[in-house]
Amino acid sequence: MNLGQIIRDFRKERNITLSELAKSLGISISYLSAIERCIRKPSLQMLKKISDNLNVPVNYFLGVEGDVLTGNKLKYMRESRDLSLEDLSEICDIPVNMIEKFEGGQEVPDLDSLKKLSEGLNITIKYFLDRSDNGNNLGSRIKRLRIDRDLTIVALADMVGVTPGFISQIENGQANPQLDTLEVIAKCLNTSAAYLLMESKDVEDLLATLSTDMLDFLGDPNVQAVLRSLRDFQTNEIKFIINYVQFFKRNKTLL
Repeated sequence: MNLGQIIRDFRKERNITLSELAKSLGISISYLSAIERCIRKPSLQMLKKISDNLNVPVNYFLGVEGDVLTGNKLKYMRESRDLSLEDLSEICDIPVNMIEKFEGGQEVPDLDSLKKLSEGLNITIKYFLDRSDNGNNLGSRIKRLRIDRDLTIVALADMVGVTPGFISQIENGQANPQLDTLEVIAKCLNTSAAYLLMESKDVEDLLATLSTDMLDFLGDPNVQAVLRSLRDFQTNEIKFIINYVQFFKRNKTLL
């Protein structure tokens, strides 16, 4: 898919007319139309203005070396849902080799593919597109977990096999670790890489589905203490608790 088509698709997906976007950009309708039809190429400055107006990261339009961050997020969310490439391909109706290219950052998924992937993985499309404060979210989570586990930057760096300066840069949002490094960091912090990459928007979407009573319940200090204790449980122990909860829901009228 070419740049002009990507811009047009996202403009239409946002229900923005050609004239509305052109007015926001301070350019003529004919010039914007020429960009969308690939007759004209926008400058980097104009492309940045378009990305700001459409709320799409500029590197997504550029597609420089694909989109590694989107590919990483896709892989983590697929694996966190225990789906193989073939499973996700069948669910989303996207060829396996194309998903492999997305995950490897060799291809940038178009809007239609992003919609299929977000629906198949039951996450918001914003999860893939939003770059705002992503580095800070990732860094702050790593820092918070490191402190919770009473680890210094030097100690974590030694465990991961990188320099303390690099860990400091990650925590300050000045650098993003490679896929394999992030996996090692997550393992050292006894968490999942999917959690480290999770967007706050996904948490907000989840909270929005909860009733007021449930939100009040989750706010109880005793409940929070129990939830915090779960982080030290093994996977099989968590699964046992979830199975018990499901059993209770099915049979609570008999108890």
